[in-house]
Amino acid sequence: MYRLGLIGNPIKHSKSPELHEQFLKELGVKGVYKLYELTHDELGAFTERAKQDGILGFNVTVPYKEAIIPHLDRLDFFAKEMNAVNTVKLMNGELVGYNTDGIGYMEALRQFKPDFFDHTNKEILIIGAGGAAKGIALALNEIENTTINIANRTEDRAFELARKLKNGHVYSLAEAERHLEAYDLIIQTTTAGMQPNIDGQVIRLDRVKPTAIVSDIIYQPKWTKFLKQASEHGVHVLFGIDMLIYQAAKSFEIWTGHRPTEKLLESLKE
Repeated sequence: MYRLGLIGNPIKHSKSPELHEQFLKELGVKGVYKLYELTHDELGAFTERAKQDGILGFNVTVPYKEAIIPHLDRLDFFAKEMNAVNTVKLMNGELVGYNTDGIGYMEALRQFKPDFFDHTNKEILIIGAGGAAKGIALALNEIENTTINIANRTEDRAFELARKLKNGHVYSLAEAERHLEAYDLIIQTTTAGMQPNIDGQVIRLDRVKPTAIVSDIIYQPKWTKFLKQASEHGVHVLFGIDMLIYQAAKSFEIWTGHRPTEKLLESLKE
């Protein structure tokens, strides 16, 4: 039996169990995907117990994508570069950390608008500089002639991320809001607007470019306040559930060696 799970806090609204149960069903194997809502002080005990109990792997979400790292035995290249982990696999008695956030976001974007990167010189704004923002930024960094702008409440964290990018810039939230018409893609990666605090919104979208894509990695609720405002301005909207599905599919592939079919992944967006 495959034993999988998710650690984070809060996670009671997570859709990950539903997704991975469908992945397991399609693969035709027995398994369980549990939620582990932990405090920071419980991370060490959890990882030791995971080794002893023989868990196949687990996902990591806010606020532990960076805090989990000292409790792991090693990281793959991308997780090390990002200094953030969202997937852990038990291999030969060692806990190995991975990051599928960037891969998940890129796949979601390509499925949503396949020709987005056909034209170069894209201006991208990432709101936030946490674990998910790092993964997404470094994945987008592989695209030629792309400028990645980071806006975060704590500018030190934004500068730390921007230094890892080929063409990264840092702006205050107020500056980013004033220059929204410059961005082809806007990605909201903070927890503002997530249940239960659904009225949260970091910046307003009054100046958004009509042809822009606006995305929010929050998926509960599906229509965040941020995306509702984007829709009111008539721009393309990419939902957080799309990224969740594709990063989950990559995690499942890391654990089992099998990727869910595209037919199943598309059906889970509904």
